[in-house]
Amino acid sequence: MAFASSISDISASAWNAVMGEANPFCRHEFLLALEQSHSACAATGWTPRHLCVFDVGDRLNDVVSTDKSLSPLAAGALISRQAAKHFNPLSLVAVMPLYQKSHSYGEYVFDWAWAQAYERHGLDYYPKWVNAIPFTPVQGQRMGIHPAFDSVEQLRVAQLLLLTLNRRLTSELFRSEPSALEKSDSFFDEPEFDQSVIDQPVVESDLDSSVQSAKELGDSPISSWHSLFVTPSQTPLFAGSPNPLLKRLGTQFHWHNRGYRDFDDFLAGFSSRKRKNILKERVQLQPFNLKFHFVEGEHITVSQWQTFIQCYQLTYLKRSGHRGYLTPEFFQQLGAQLAAQVLLLVVEDAKGEMVAGALYLKGENTQGQKCLYGRYWGTTVELDGLHFEACYYQGIQYCIEHGFQMFDAGAQGEHKVLRGFEPVEMYSYHNIAHLGFRAAIADFVEQEALQMQQYMAQMRAVLPYKKEP
Repeated sequence: MAFASSISDISASAWNAVMGEANPFCRHEFLLALEQSHSACAATGWTPRHLCVFDVGDRLNDVVSTDKSLSPLAAGALISRQAAKHFNPLSLVAVMPLYQKSHSYGEYVFDWAWAQAYERHGLDYYPKWVNAIPFTPVQGQRMGIHPAFDSVEQLRVAQLLLLTLNRRLTSELFRSEPSALEKSDSFFDEPEFDQSVIDQPVVESDLDSSVQSAKELGDSPISSWHSLFVTPSQTPLFAGSPNPLLKRLGTQFHWHNRGYRDFDDFLAGFSSRKRKNILKERVQLQPFNLKFHFVEGEHITVSQWQTFIQCYQLTYLKRSGHRGYLTPEFFQQLGAQLAAQVLLLVVEDAKGEMVAGALYLKGENTQGQKCLYGRYWGTTVELDGLHFEACYYQGIQYCIEHGFQMFDAGAQGEHKVLRGFEPVEMYSYHNIAHLGFRAAIADFVEQEALQMQQYMAQMRAVLPYKKEP
């Protein structure tokens, strides 16, 4: 086992062989574009630390003789201070996209309250490790394990990956007394559901080896690690962790295609009043004579990319005061390297000038369903209803016309519910080193899950679909 300080240290073919190619965000090309464009790098607070598992096989003696830093992690596994590229001649059997974070921006499973609580108690919450896709709140594989492995072997590899993460937790925090925080200490007082906490217990017998492991590897100690937006198919891998993990419940709103013939057929399932609201919302754009058309990745022109990037940056600037997490180079490289899965909605005015755009990606989930992912959008004009049309209704129409079963239009947004997007459960897994915080966080997460379930039930109750008799 070894860490890669850049996705470029691992070949695209080897990475995609274990992570799969159906989910565009888990692909080597997507992560490479993030890193090479300096959107996700040490300077932006996303230091790559991708965890790799190589099969040394019959070459074990050769590896041991050349790598004196090898130390035993578990039976049949060694962890090395050598970079992952040192082992490139060997077969890659598993990977975990992993980043060391110095903040919590761009994650969408918010833990600012945790960091603030640490600060109030004189402790460092950063650095932490995040097993996720930067700036991408989309479910997907968080462990890539070679498909040739059977279920028992996959679980064993997953346990080794998780054990490696557990052993990197901060030694000082491991040794903190549980009494340092009372369970009633209400340091998580934000009202938002997505500002809660999760964690996992750690076995005392692991502490000394954890401390030694961190020292041997020479990295900064970490307070916690977090696996975000884990696909349901990988739940058994996290459930089989050597140390039980805490699981955080969240929600997003997704649209599901129930065999609709066209958009009118989709609206036919709405109650009369709510159907009229949607039609009224779409009609209000008609006076502007806007034209909407999708352009497949390979056909997107340089001019269209440039205009879209300008729209994206301008819209982000108005909303957040900065030009967005993603650099122009990211979009350009994404279009060049992942064209088959990129889709750009171009919005033109009556003169044929592009005034807005929405970037989508195409893929499949682990159930084999064709999925459309709405990711980024922007506009140079302010028109009521344009965002809903470009980011929701046009995406729904595309799914119906092209046989996509699911449409993920992005994180959060209760306004999606009245437009036919249904609440779905989203899970993350976490481990916090500090024993006192772990107890308080575990209690909080349990209460938060109950509130989240109630919230999702409330959202389902206001869906616009006709009620069954």
